[in-house]
Amino acid sequence: MAIEWRKNFATNDPHIDEQHQQIFRFANKLETIAQQADVDTREVDHLLSFLETYIQNHFRYEEACMLKRRCPVAQKNRSEHVAFKAFLTRNVEAYRQNGYSQQWAQQLFEKLENWLSNHICRVDVKLRDHPEKTTASSSAANR
Repeated sequence: MAIEWRKNFATNDPHIDEQHQQIFRFANKLETIAQQADVDTREVDHLLSFLETYIQNHFRYEEACMLKRRCPVAQKNRSEHVAFKAFLTRNVEAYRQNGYSQQWAQQLFEKLENWLSNHICRVDVKLRDHPEKTTASSSAANR
């Protein structure tokens, strides 16, 4: 079943929310692939490349936002990101060593789906409580 973006996933940071919506679209493409026994491995390679690049860029941006806004879950967020990167690295290595299998793709999708839902709902949404301060409000606070 496709994972769908819901309003309760919103962090109220437009850039992060768009990135999250993008990873949901990616996860749904992965689910479609995982339902197939025989796939074009170029498509799998492309999706894995996208995911590796995505998490590097997204995680870096999100972690910087949390630190800048002094979000109390910033370290938890970073720890979960490190754990997910390690999981992904293991799975990419398994794919490169063993090739594609439907079971591998299904497990990757299930982990990604669970991680996204749980991580975003428990950790990322904490950014809502710590909005970015605008220059105007920062100037007024310093007067």
